[in-house]
Amino acid sequence: MPWSFRPLMAPLSALLLLASACGDDPVCGNGLVEAGEQCDDGNTADGDGCASNCQSAPEPDAGGAVCGNGRVEGTERCDDGNRTQGDGCENDCTLTPEQQPDGGADSGIPTDAGTEDDGGTDAGGGSDAGSGTDAGTGTDAGTGTDAGPGADAGSDTDAGTGTDAGSDADAGADIDAGAVTDAGADADAGSGADAGSSPDSGTWLDAGSDTDAGTDTDAGSDPDAGSGFDAGTDIDAGTDAGSVLDAGADAGPGADAGTGTDAGTSSDAGTDAGTTQVALSTFGPTGTFVRSGFTGPTFPEQLTLSLKEPAPTDVWVEMSSSSPAVVVESGNLVRIPVGARSAVVVVSADLDAEPGVTKAVLTARLGAETREATVRVLAVDQPAALALLTPEAAVVAGGGTHTFTVMLDVPPPVDTPVDLVLQPAALGTAPVRVTVPANTLSAKFDFTAGGAIGAGRLVAMLGTQSAASSIQVTGSTANHIVISELAPRSVSSENDEFIELYNPTASTVNLAGWKVQYKSAAGDNYVSFTLPSGSSIAPRGYFLVGGRSYSAGTGGATQDANWDNLFLMGASGGHVRVGPPELTVDPDDPTAVDTVGYGTANRPEGTAIQPVPDAAGSFERKAHSASTTASMEETGADALKGNGHDTGNNAADFILRTARQPQNKASPAEPQ
Repeated sequence: MPWSFRPLMAPLSALLLLASACGDDPVCGNGLVEAGEQCDDGNTADGDGCASNCQSAPEPDAGGAVCGNGRVEGTERCDDGNRTQGDGCENDCTLTPEQQPDGGADSGIPTDAGTEDDGGTDAGGGSDAGSGTDAGTGTDAGTGTDAGPGADAGSDTDAGTGTDAGSDADAGADIDAGAVTDAGADADAGSGADAGSSPDSGTWLDAGSDTDAGTDTDAGSDPDAGSGFDAGTDIDAGTDAGSVLDAGADAGPGADAGTGTDAGTSSDAGTDAGTTQVALSTFGPTGTFVRSGFTGPTFPEQLTLSLKEPAPTDVWVEMSSSSPAVVVESGNLVRIPVGARSAVVVVSADLDAEPGVTKAVLTARLGAETREATVRVLAVDQPAALALLTPEAAVVAGGGTHTFTVMLDVPPPVDTPVDLVLQPAALGTAPVRVTVPANTLSAKFDFTAGGAIGAGRLVAMLGTQSAASSIQVTGSTANHIVISELAPRSVSSENDEFIELYNPTASTVNLAGWKVQYKSAAGDNYVSFTLPSGSSIAPRGYFLVGGRSYSAGTGGATQDANWDNLFLMGASGGHVRVGPPELTVDPDDPTAVDTVGYGTANRPEGTAIQPVPDAAGSFERKAHSASTTASMEETGADALKGNGHDTGNNAADFILRTARQPQNKASPAEPQ
């Protein structure tokens, strides 16, 4: 080589060496991620998340997921199958913060985001909006920092927004927002080979399909733009653009983002994209039970969710439990069907999931609203114990009835009999056993008091356990004026009808203006006779009212008032009633003090008296519940004990006399 060229060799060698050092070969450990490197943390140490060769192997994130495997898992917000920073999905699988538009000399690379002058409204900033082939046409080839590298950053309307509208081969065309690594919008339109093409293979933040039928929670597939809580198809995102988990403002562009209560358009999914207009009302009752190994509604009452208004479409309510021993079926979701206001909550219990737990708190969530209810958990064969017998004390009039309730501490797994003992037995009658059905807490039964006044107790027994209630049986004497004896018109010539009143109280009662009434067996209204001024009845005394044909006979009681021929009582059936001056003729008038129906009467107190008496006979009210025809006649044990027994049942309160015995104001007071 001639010496004349040698002076140029040294500078040229130095230049080549410098070009080599600053060229395409990356330098691992210099803190800059260069071509071929997946990471560069400024050192060449292994085990710190970036290996000595500047390649970052996928590592599990805090939720147990693997960042960089192309699948969104655990707490990952994205996963694009690499560990490259700044590509929309960071190397810790979080979203790349949106970059600001650059203002440098060039908004792209030689193939850039524009034409010689500009690839749209503005493909960047600085001295050049792009050059080369053209990164897009139409309105704008992209916004943000860069419309994208590669052959083409998009075409038609817009190839993307945010940091990068795409990468590599194509940043998108028409409706497809890209292929290969990422074609999405701000955060990530998907992962894997394609972030959303016609069938849509996107995940998580999915950019959707042709017409877009997905939202935040939609990973879409061909026939359906969502699974789980987003029902839609290629043409339509469904009757609802989601549910409680998906209620965005826009269910996607295209023909329709929904129907029904969501009549969305390409710019907006309408007033409601899911369940935003329905609200929870109640969740309960609390304290119901479920048994381990059991699946179904809670017992003895069903746990129910209700809305404040009918569901405009199927409403899905999220459920959660404080214990793994109790879970709500159907994936911890409860569906309230369209048009309904409530749904029964079906649960499963398994104590193996948390041995020893006795209850779980279930939480229902719809939008921002929550409701809670407690469910008690029983073992498979957990026995029930006797809790109490209610009421713990009762006062019952002779001949009257009273209802008692046996209570257990928990619902038994099978029908459980409870024994009953009345002490003393003469106090009245009660069943010897009552059964509490499986999965219930109680059973009811009736006690009927006897005729004798007295006290005692009722005892319930289950195995070695017992519970008792005290019982006081009192006299059955009424505290108001009663009809004590009556003789209706006979089928013979004995038509001397009368109605006898008795005052069982300790005070004189003024009867002036009171009404004595009669109604036929099937009549609509009563016929009324008003007692005259000056009428009264002494304590435990009598007052006698008769018809025109009434005859006292020799030595008989004369009438204190006479209704003349205002009415004639039917021989086979009828009603007699007494009450204060304001009493009307309406059979349902509540001011009536006492009513007696006999024979074929259709409106008696309780059951009508049967049968009707002979011509010389009558109906007489008992002195007490144990009174009989024999004890009430002239020489009987109850003949002078008054006529105050009143249980509200005509058939139980009267006896049939073969011989009448009317009494009036002049008759001696009873009891004697």
